[in-house]
Amino acid sequence: MSLSQPSDDQALGFLATHGWLPIVLADHPDFVEAYTALQTKAADFFALPEISTQKMGYEAASGTEASEEGYSKIPDEKSILTIKTSGHCPQLLNEQAKIAWDLTGNFLAQILGAIAATLDLKQDVFAPFVDPCKSFPFKTRTPTLLRMFRYDRPPGPDLRVNAEAHRDLGLLSLVVGHSPGLHVKNSDTDLWVPVEEDAVLPPDARTRSRGLTATLLGGETLAFLTRGQYKAGVHGVVCEAPTARYGYDPYRYSIVFTLRPAPAAIFTREFESEITGAFEGEESAEGESMKELFAKIRKTHYNINAAPEVRERQREEQRKRMEELQGQE
Repeated sequence: MSLSQPSDDQALGFLATHGWLPIVLADHPDFVEAYTALQTKAADFFALPEISTQKMGYEAASGTEASEEGYSKIPDEKSILTIKTSGHCPQLLNEQAKIAWDLTGNFLAQILGAIAATLDLKQDVFAPFVDPCKSFPFKTRTPTLLRMFRYDRPPGPDLRVNAEAHRDLGLLSLVVGHSPGLHVKNSDTDLWVPVEEDAVLPPDARTRSRGLTATLLGGETLAFLTRGQYKAGVHGVVCEAPTARYGYDPYRYSIVFTLRPAPAAIFTREFESEITGAFEGEESAEGESMKELFAKIRKTHYNINAAPEVRERQREEQRKRMEELQGQE
């Protein structure tokens, strides 16, 4: 199952059930050229010395915000570059980042319009949260981001977990990979699926897409606004050692465009229909900022792109919160 056009109801049904969906980039020719060019520039950036002005000038914050904007490196795991504006984007990538952002932002906006139709909601119900994010901003940041990864492959035969199982926080994410590594969970069988492997993809999908794969993921905000009609896709990254099939490249590269909601006023009644049902109690919102809702969702997750010790501290804090909530029942 793959998505060839934004309004493919059968494919959207698969996305709703599982929270993920393969997309053949070759069915969207502009995407192949855009992401091929951006992936090349991203690889060039990651190859720069750590003391280069390009990297040091865009060093990310430390702690829980390490992956929210800028460049960071987790030894023996991954290097990350997150971009939110063209004004804070390495010049090396700026032109290609804008092309990819604008294409993907508009594409995901169209998909959300189609999702609304499947739920008997107004087609533009997502627009206040999406329209400010569709085009690559110059200085005014939105929660939406474009994130590039260089994953370190393991030196030996054992597989390496480069990103633990998690769900994205936003509405939709598009993951473009240059070699297999992304795994997603099948909600029917509870088994992991290596979604970027040729055996899983439509015939010749990788060849027609110049070696690239693409996977659409539903996020926690989408799951909330659709009252669970569309699931958030559980996924992670597992890398194998360098092999001949990918030229013994010691790295796996991927690019993730994550469409997160702009901080507009949210009226949950606008997301109610006979299909979704009604929001009740603390779930309902009448004019509150989406920023507040997103913060609540974010508080229930830990940042899998932060340093290992930060992740562990966040996990422990979440465990304590759950114990406190259970004690109040």
